[in-house]
Amino acid sequence: MDVRVVAATNKDPEQAVSSAHLRQDLYFRLNVFHIHLPPLRDHREDIPLLTEYILRDINVSTEKT
Repeated sequence: MDVRVVAATNKDPEQAVSSAHLRQDLYFRLNVFHIHLPPLRDHREDIPLLTEYILRDINVSTEKT
């Protein structure tokens, strides 16, 4: 059986481990590949582009123009 887990959080996982809010063994298993994405609030200029992309994708998938 091949199992893949994608996990996301708005908390600092290392700090959660040190404060015992996250188990260290679980963090070790989840921390195989880390992708840091800054919050969208720090990149407000990207919102119009993302909105346009999402709307275009929805229109294509629902076959609307």
